Amino acid sequence: MTAELKTFNLVAPKVLEASGADGKRLNFNDVYNSTHVNVQVPHYVGMLNGHEVRVRWTNGRYKYDSETLTVGTPGLLNFKIPRLEVIDSIDSLVTVNYSVRLNPDVPLIISKSLSLNVDEQVFDLPEPRLSADRQKVTVKFLNMTPGYTIRIRWHGVVIRDTESQAIQNSSSMAFDIPANWIKENTGKTVLINYSVRRSGSNDNLMLSRLRRITF
Repeated sequence: MTAELKTFNLVAPKVLEASGADGKRLNFNDVYNSTHVNVQVPHYVGMLNGHEVRVRWTNGRYKYDSETLTVGTPGLLNFKIPRLEVIDSIDSLVTVNYSVRLNPDVPLIISKSLSLNVDEQVFDLPEPRLSADRQKVTVKFLNMTPGYTIRIRWHGVVIRDTESQAIQNSSSMAFDIPANWIKENTGKTVLINYSVRRSGSNDNLMLSRLRRITF
């Protein structure tokens, strides 16, 4: 088995939408209207039919594992990382790698990693807070200032949005969550974040990191 493992060279994957000479930078505005970004696993040395491959995207707060693909004809493999996971990684250093399982009876082999910098926004937007009774979402971030509006997005069995509220000052802002939003997600995990937009503009939304909660 040791001799077999030495035949592998699991070089780092690529994020196809990344920029820079080394492909290590991603600007969310470049993929703003996309449903996902694409991670490409190379045709690594030793790739064979039947290998099971999976990508991991880690931003320091959460590890996202892609679907597992089984190699047919050896060649490039493409994986989709959902838009929400990219949003959660704004202003973060993301580690992207992949695992290979040769067959069910052997341990995973882990590839080299790509270190991907996802660009910052005008504001650093941490995840929102959720009250103990789970009926209120609160937003507070550094340098809050009038001239912008905030809206909560609730990614559950149905995607729902609150009404927008204008920032009045630097104080935290609270949004009530309707009871039916909670009820319809019983036993489900909901991803919660918020958007910030300059009032009266058509600028792209600035988007916060995610709060993940299971009801």
